[in-house]
Amino acid sequence: MDNKISYNYNLEKKKINFVSYIITTYNKKNFVYDVIKSLCFEGGSHKREYIVIDDGSKDNSSFVYKTLSKKLPGKLTLVKRKNLGASYSTNEAVKKARGFWIRLLDGDDLVTYKSTFYMLYLAHLKNVSFVYGMIAEKKINQFDKNLDYKLQSKEEGLKKFIRNCPGNSSAILVSKERYIKSGGCNESFISPDQVLFLRLFSSGKAVFLNKVVAKLPELNSSSRLSGQVRRSRYESVLALINFCTENPKEKKQLLKQAYKRALSRANNYNKSLNKKFFSYQLLIYLYSKLYMPNNFRDLMRKSLKVFTKAEANRPVLWMTGSDKFSISSKYIKK
Repeated sequence: MDNKISYNYNLEKKKINFVSYIITTYNKKNFVYDVIKSLCFEGGSHKREYIVIDDGSKDNSSFVYKTLSKKLPGKLTLVKRKNLGASYSTNEAVKKARGFWIRLLDGDDLVTYKSTFYMLYLAHLKNVSFVYGMIAEKKINQFDKNLDYKLQSKEEGLKKFIRNCPGNSSAILVSKERYIKSGGCNESFISPDQVLFLRLFSSGKAVFLNKVVAKLPELNSSSRLSGQVRRSRYESVLALINFCTENPKEKKQLLKQAYKRALSRANNYNKSLNKKFFSYQLLIYLYSKLYMPNNFRDLMRKSLKVFTKAEANRPVLWMTGSDKFSISSKYIKK
């Protein structure tokens, strides 16, 4: 997102408890009923609206949302267009949001009972603009009233998400202002998760709620990035490169951690995916444990070849619709 553009951050006091739910969907008609049901059952006294971005679905997902929209405890805005990717869709929807707060939700994830209410309560209690919880794949106690939480500093959060990305964007509640000022989603990534958490923590502290606030569908959607091993691991390393590129003046300790983690991850998957146990990738990984050169980002980028088996650049098949459209536009203009 371009921070130079003037945005309406919805900072009026009357909107302090107004939550815009951003739902991105692509060919997930079979999950719509359960998503709507979870939103109706969620509870909480906050004002809400729902913005659904149908990212080029071909299975009538939009029709189902229209049919069931009257059941929701808030107005539903439906946007349907060609496939440009979940990250692009999320940014697009946030710009349209009328609420002070943004609650993200993937098209097949389910919110848990009063999850937004608890996150909103903690945001006000600790005066933070970013709260996140956990997401579960198995059946959970919907009525768990546990409020175990931790206030995390910027550095604590970055260390956590550089080491691993234990979060899912469906577990996020963030102010519209912070989302936009942090840069939002990188539209070249198919999944919002990797970059978004790093960007949000790069802009300050947050509260971690040790509670399941969203649930994955019992039958995982085949379109989930987690089911595309090479592509998802490629993006996990690219997210670390993106972090280092966007924050060149960040503490050296954090940049070094990102550098070492990227090479470690590439080496591990070079062994598991490519069956290469002794390789150049192993050597530069061992090198990273001893020294951080000035060209460390170049070494991180070279490690992307582990996942593509070819070049470090993203394969065309892994590009988002947004990237492909941009490339086409540039070509046409020439």
